Amino acid sequence: MQTKMQALFLSCLAVCAAFTVLATAQRVDTDPSAITVVENQENVTLHCRVASPAKLCLINLPGLNQPITLDANEPSPVPGIQYYGQGVERGSCGVRIARITADNAGIMNCTLFVNGIGQTGSIDITVAFPPDQPAIHVVSGDVANLVVDRTLEFECTAARGNPAANISWLLDNEPIYEQVHPQQPEEYFDERSNKRYFTAKSLLVRTIRAEDNGKRLTCQAQHMAYPQGVSLTDLVLNVNFQPQALQDQVIYGLQVGRTSVATVTIISNPPPTVFWNIDGIDYHQGTENGRFAVPIPEPLGNNRYNVSLTIAGLTLEDLSRTYTLRASNAFGSEDYRVFLRSQGDATINESSSIGIGEIVGLVLAVLIVLTAVALIFVARATGRWCFRGASSSTSTSAAKIGETDTTDNGVGETMLSPPNGSSGNAAAAAATATNGSNNGGPFDVVATSSGAAGVVNTSLLRPNNLRYPIEDSRREPQLSVNSNNFDNASVLSSDSSTIYGYGGGYGDPNQVGLPPSATAAAQKRWIPQQQRELLEKQAQLLLSGASVRRKRETEIF
Repeated sequence: MQTKMQALFLSCLAVCAAFTVLATAQRVDTDPSAITVVENQENVTLHCRVASPAKLCLINLPGLNQPITLDANEPSPVPGIQYYGQGVERGSCGVRIARITADNAGIMNCTLFVNGIGQTGSIDITVAFPPDQPAIHVVSGDVANLVVDRTLEFECTAARGNPAANISWLLDNEPIYEQVHPQQPEEYFDERSNKRYFTAKSLLVRTIRAEDNGKRLTCQAQHMAYPQGVSLTDLVLNVNFQPQALQDQVIYGLQVGRTSVATVTIISNPPPTVFWNIDGIDYHQGTENGRFAVPIPEPLGNNRYNVSLTIAGLTLEDLSRTYTLRASNAFGSEDYRVFLRSQGDATINESSSIGIGEIVGLVLAVLIVLTAVALIFVARATGRWCFRGASSSTSTSAAKIGETDTTDNGVGETMLSPPNGSSGNAAAAAATATNGSNNGGPFDVVATSSGAAGVVNTSLLRPNNLRYPIEDSRREPQLSVNSNNFDNASVLSSDSSTIYGYGGGYGDPNQVGLPPSATAAAQKRWIPQQQRELLEKQAQLLLSGASVRRKRETEIF
């Protein structure tokens, strides 16, 4: 019974000790937690730390036969490995590796003893070493006999690298993304070198095109351990294809009567064999028949060839023919239609094209002409600019004042023509008769006439039955017109105007005004402004003409 009690006591003591150890255990921080370095990289530092002072720093590094203790105050037992940190007494335990190798790859453990209890941290070390140069393999298809529209599979491999390389594809330095299938890296372990390495692979499925010919298919492997960061492998594609199709070819600039050469550039691989068909006759390359000769196709590089036809003494009939060129190789044939044009046709063809500048200029010219025509119509309709006088005449005619036509007064000035087409004294008499029977107002329009007795000049507007002699008058006209005094009662004179021979008055015969007896009646009439202005201008013209005639008569007599 006592033995059982002792065993139970010891068990409780062990459990309490375990709980005490766990309570005093501390976390170890590592910097970094994992690291990838390149083989032979220098001065690589690894560090462990706890929050309490430690008594001992123990390092277990892959590549060393046994753990070693390191201290800042003690020399290192292994060359190339030194203590790194702030001191063991501060809970710092680290190592500096002068030059790391592939042997150092793995898990490094650092242990610090705090209060007699060891606390351990771990750091994963990956030592990168470059894989082999990438290689391209043809999985399916014949790379030595590539044909258009054939599908091939290419595989790129970058073996024995750590970590695995990244692989990409390029065609003439242009990345390829379609039908690229990356493969899962394969992992290997070499027991003799104690190395772990990986082989990266990528698969490319590509349908061959004619434009792929001569281009470089590149497999590019990226790895941190490569000296330049990348490694490349190229494969030049030699694609076989039949001559490629072209649109109808028109050759300009040939001169009639001279030897002319028509040339067509075609694309083919391998080189083509050609012949020309002219009016049902075949002319093969390297032959000469009559006026036609066919040279051997001239290589230009990049699978381009110049195929020519030489014609001696080009005629108009040659320009009307249709020439058929056939090019063929082991992978097919293609026919091309060729038309010849003379030098004049080339000029016509070039000049027939109208550029954007010509079209814009033509449109602007049309718009300017239309705008000018529209402005002319608007000015004519509104009586502006040079149409102002025509508009006034039109307005006066529309008002139907006197219903008269205009005639020249002999001095380059315009007057109203005699009414009803009459002239001379007869016109004056007719006008007087008309005035006697006119009930529309006190004014009538009369004409100026010349008779045997001399020139008789009457005013444009005068009172009814007005008579006065003017043969003996030789005075200069005294025009008395004050437009500012115009009112509803007067047209060309004020109340102070005097008419010679009317009502016993002896005024100037050249003055025109309203008769005093008709003033009250005329005040009741309203004459539009445009009519007043027109009547004023006509009166001035008549008076001016009368003055010129009197001067002429004075000079004569």
